[in-house]
Amino acid sequence: MKLKFFLIVFLLLFSRGCDFYSTSLWFFDNPGGEQNLLYRFLGFGWTGLIISNILLVALIIYSFYYYSFKYKIEKVATLPEKLTDYVSERYYGKRGLFFQVFYKMPGNKTTLWGHLGYVLIRIAITGSFLATIHNLCQFYNVPIYNTFRELVVRPLFVIYGLILLSFVFFQYRLWRKEFNYSKILFETNASKL
Repeated sequence: MKLKFFLIVFLLLFSRGCDFYSTSLWFFDNPGGEQNLLYRFLGFGWTGLIISNILLVALIIYSFYYYSFKYKIEKVATLPEKLTDYVSERYYGKRGLFFQVFYKMPGNKTTLWGHLGYVLIRIAITGSFLATIHNLCQFYNVPIYNTFRELVVRPLFVIYGLILLSFVFFQYRLWRKEFNYSKILFETNASKL
């Protein structure tokens, strides 16, 4: 587990470094074209971007540390048949509340924190590599990427869409993994009785 933790953290730091390098190409050449929300709307300069990213990456790493070493899958009294009921029970303590995941903060904060640790680090890696590819292809005027840009008009919408899809994918993957693990735990405990 420790090796996996360090490999994923290294991948996060590497991907963020790649993103910063590709962003710096634009930032120092033409800062007015920078699309980073912290720069564009809050007026953060290069130092502000570095500090805010260090804080964000530190929070993501701590969340992933929590997931990797402190988070435990709690046993459920009766195993739900559906994944949505399992998620609802884990977050809110009872079944039938799955759709509240989309608009209400879960009551079980340890589960939320653990799940964020698993998902956020993977989203940050995915988003950083997508942003790096976009920035480098645009800066170095790669012809195939220019064709792609003409086809989709707003490549940032595609990138944000892929980041959102990665969130859905990793969150579903985690829920499914825990649900299957809970089935094994439940069946093991039932066979001991």
